[in-house]
Amino acid sequence: MKRKRGNQVNTRTKDRNGAWLAAIALPLVTILLFGWIGGMFQPSSWISGIAVGCAEAAVLLFIGVVIGRGKAASSGTPFYIASGIIIGIYTVSVVLEVILLGYLFKLPVSSYFMIHLITFSGFFVVLGLVFLAAKYAGAQERKESDHLAVKRETVAWIGEIRRKLSELPGENMPSLERQIAELEETLRYSDPISHTSLYEEEQLIQQKIAMLEDQVTLIGEAQAEQRKELAEQTVPIIRDILRTVQDRNTVLLKAKAGST
Repeated sequence: MKRKRGNQVNTRTKDRNGAWLAAIALPLVTILLFGWIGGMFQPSSWISGIAVGCAEAAVLLFIGVVIGRGKAASSGTPFYIASGIIIGIYTVSVVLEVILLGYLFKLPVSSYFMIHLITFSGFFVVLGLVFLAAKYAGAQERKESDHLAVKRETVAWIGEIRRKLSELPGENMPSLERQIAELEETLRYSDPISHTSLYEEEQLIQQKIAMLEDQVTLIGEAQAEQRKELAEQTVPIIRDILRTVQDRNTVLLKAKAGST
């Protein structure tokens, strides 16, 4: 399976590199071909060649990017679709301008050049805006992924503490385990932090969980007669963490409601 996946990656890399190489070579050939067909001294022929070459380069570069991206699904998919549509419109526009304005109506060179320049500039600006939007969306997606990873680590941390507690003898341990399980479920179904204003609150929760872990470790190391007292001291710690998490969730909901 790994070898097959590696072969797919290598094939995709070769195809992408081939598309990028073609994006350099084919436009140059096109420009020279248009210039040669026009007798080498017709400015409009060179302008047509450059315009068509730019369109070819845009299409081939886009193909290379799509091949390199593979089948990975992400929030960037709509932007790839939008980019493809924009490049398609630009390519069709260039072809129509070359046929209609360059060969059929034969506009003056200056006017013909300006039309192609305006078309290319508009294409470049719109594609640039799409690229910036895609970059922003990708950054947001990575940030959300990081926040989700932190949440999963925290839930796993609580689960490990609960597992340690379940291995300890004592009549109060099942009650503590249920309370920690409640805390674990609350964290599992809480939204990950997405507002910088709550980062300090998240750090506070982490510190309190570390305190809970130390308390459970202390219970495990204590003598049997001391465990009951230590277990009673653990209850307020759990309730405090749970209350802090619930308060954080309330603030997070208000922050999300205020940002929509």
